[in-house]
Amino acid sequence: MAYIFGIALVTLLFIVLHFFTEISLRQKVGTTLIAAFLILGAYLFNQSNEDRRLHQESVLLKFKHGKNIVCDSIDVNNSEFAYSSGTQTFLGKKESRMNGRIISLDLCE
Repeated sequence: MAYIFGIALVTLLFIVLHFFTEISLRQKVGTTLIAAFLILGAYLFNQSNEDRRLHQESVLLKFKHGKNIVCDSIDVNNSEFAYSSGTQTFLGKKESRMNGRIISLDLCE
């Protein structure tokens, strides 16, 4: 839905430039293309962040349900690791063999 809004915004920008300014056609097209690329970049950035968030959410759900997760070639489970929501990392529990180990949620598959 956001891409439709972006296309409409770029079209509106071109129309405003075309009818209400006295700049050349080349400058109008250039300005419109720059705006289009900025909107496309913002859309792709947001899409990437959303995909990353969904992946992290699914990994965390598996962890909370007691399943093994592979993170940086290490099996992570809730019996040996605790999750820190502030840093989004798995921390090795003191009583386990993974004591002191810190693994980022981004490294999990």
